[in-house]
Amino acid sequence: MFNNHFIKVVLLSSLLVPSISAQELVVGYDGFYNRMKSSQKEQFVNTKIGVFLNNSQTGKHCQIENAFINFEGAITDVKVGDDSELLLPFNKQLRDDKAKLHVNVTDKATCDVSFQIMATDTNTTEFTSLTLVKQIEEFDLFLGNMAGYFGRMNLPTTMGVQFIFDEPVDAYTASGTLFKSGTQISVSQDEIIRDKIAGITFSKKPLRIVPLTEI
Repeated sequence: MFNNHFIKVVLLSSLLVPSISAQELVVGYDGFYNRMKSSQKEQFVNTKIGVFLNNSQTGKHCQIENAFINFEGAITDVKVGDDSELLLPFNKQLRDDKAKLHVNVTDKATCDVSFQIMATDTNTTEFTSLTLVKQIEEFDLFLGNMAGYFGRMNLPTTMGVQFIFDEPVDAYTASGTLFKSGTQISVSQDEIIRDKIAGITFSKKPLRIVPLTEI
């Protein structure tokens, strides 16, 4: 079995953030900065930590009205991605200033802060086998780096990548053969080798590309 769920406090236990219960979250920016710093290392070319708010009842992304970072009245707007990702700036000065992140949502249920390790670039429908293998290796390195020495001993192996879409799509191999269909399509390194897959083409760009790990 494989697991592609959101990486929560298992890897990010030192970042303690409250849930949203009154339509607004106000939390220190510094904790987010410290986690984003992991993806700024030179070896991580196409991997980052995505920040999301998930509805505690439905598990779906919360509906964000607006988000901004405030330091003594100086406002820095925070953009929200197509997949409801909070696109936080990486700004050391905001961290040092102990600035606060404010997020307003329309959900009535509690919204939980979640983090997901994901690919930076999803702006294409075609992925070569070399690109896929490099992404798998980078995900595995990133997870190991975050887990630390002792956590790495029990860390599951990154088996492949998982493509997330907002509607069912078809995936074809480079030879034109239908590979898989659905809203979540996984490609493991074993499949690439076994089926001699030279590349995968989707009928639509993915929202996210995340690690596929063995449970």
